[in-house]
Amino acid sequence: MGTPRNKDVVVYTDGSCIGNPGPGGWAAIVVRDGRVEEYGGAEAPTTNNRMEMRAAVEGLSRAGPGERVHVVTDSRYLLDGISRWIHGWKRRGWRKADGGEVLNRDLWEALDRLCSRPDRPVTWEHVRGHAGHAFNERCDEIANGFARGSPPQLRSGDGSWIPSGRDATGEACRAFPLYVSLADGLVAVHDNWPECEARIKGAKGGRCKKVKTSAEYQRVLAEWEDG
Repeated sequence: MGTPRNKDVVVYTDGSCIGNPGPGGWAAIVVRDGRVEEYGGAEAPTTNNRMEMRAAVEGLSRAGPGERVHVVTDSRYLLDGISRWIHGWKRRGWRKADGGEVLNRDLWEALDRLCSRPDRPVTWEHVRGHAGHAFNERCDEIANGFARGSPPQLRSGDGSWIPSGRDATGEACRAFPLYVSLADGLVAVHDNWPECEARIKGAKGGRCKKVKTSAEYQRVLAEWEDG
């Protein structure tokens, strides 16, 4: 797990479903060398969780050999599944702890293959959905559009059509101060201190930090990554 520092590709993802199950849509925004590429699609019938996973599969599939990839998602299901639950599922032959079958196994296996390549390391980050992160909001717009049968135009370029996204890093999308936590090797960003503290409760080596500027945010991430 880790942060977007010194990553070659950043992938923002989101999924949507009307009715759950019902018609769904997925979106992935791939940022590489300051260039933004948008991808999206529709499926029916499906579920919200499958669309979140499909978005990650599609985004990761756009990364090439040797590239370091950082995936940003607002789905706890996706993040917990790929970083925690999947290890037990695989040991038990794709069975849950209660012996039941793992839902969405096809997509979990696809994600596992994409994240297990030694030549292309993958890290993950969780952001709060509908909280003003411009790339996350744009993914939500794309995914919802496909789910509702009226997809927006998918664009590519410098990202200038995304509010506060002209630098194509996502950092300008964050409103400071931020409350940053580190737990189980995963960095997350919070809106307030109590939420930050709650996340690290009981986590070995957990850390919390209030940061006031983008430079301070990057400095904290660098310190935590270096141990």
